[in-house]
Amino acid sequence: MTTKAEKEQMRKFAELGCILCIEHLGKYGTPPEMHHIRRSGKRSNAPVIPLCPTHHRFPNTSIHGLGRRAFELKFGLTEEYLLERSLALIK
Repeated sequence: MTTKAEKEQMRKFAELGCILCIEHLGKYGTPPEMHHIRRSGKRSNAPVIPLCPTHHRFPNTSIHGLGRRAFELKFGLTEEYLLERSLALIK
């Protein structure tokens, strides 16, 4: 179940836009999808980061299309770093 605080965070992430577009292109407001960072435990408890469809699920340009390691090598950024930046930008 999503808490009120989690809903507010997702709303702010949606307004912020894709964190990878911000980091690589300086482009704010790209409509994002929420990507769950897989750790141990339930997916519903996993932290999320805002990624546009291109960086979330497209082949050759996304976390799901490339896989985590290839994504991090291609862009030089980890999911954890993107989470930290996202949280910093919405405060």
